[in-house]
Amino acid sequence: MAVCSFDGATRLTSLDKGYWNVVSIHGPRERKAALPLAKTIHYSCFDDVEDEDSDHARSPRADDITGIFDFIRSLPSGPPPAPLLIHCQQGISRSTAVALSWLYEHLPFACARLGEAIDLILELQPRAKPNRLVLALGLAQFMAVHEARRVADRIVSEPRLARNRFQNPQEE
Repeated sequence: MAVCSFDGATRLTSLDKGYWNVVSIHGPRERKAALPLAKTIHYSCFDDVEDEDSDHARSPRADDITGIFDFIRSLPSGPPPAPLLIHCQQGISRSTAVALSWLYEHLPFACARLGEAIDLILELQPRAKPNRLVLALGLAQFMAVHEARRVADRIVSEPRLARNRFQNPQEE
């Protein structure tokens, strides 16, 4: 699995022609990625907002995330698993929330599950600051909605991820 920005997705699919299965997330006012060298691609369109009732943006909805998860579930399970690349404009919010919820679902039930999922997302994207709403919608794909919101809140308030929320995305 890879999690990256719009530019990173273009670069990776160009380097590894026909290799990556891509989840491409863009907002209605963002340029849609042209990734002709991807193996398969699923486009999803929603803004990077955490308010379900935004008047000025296209909020993510449950059916957006269901579509993404259905696409990922349709990929060959392996071994090895099909190579998956998830990207959004900057590669740190919407894409990391999708990846984190997918990873969390597939980790074994254990008391360290939450920490392991966060460790993995930070390995994939050290600047991760998952979108709380996308994360809750992703977690709600396999747990009760109220529980998904509670877990999403715990995840985004984890110190390493919370610290990323206050850093400028240009800082590296």
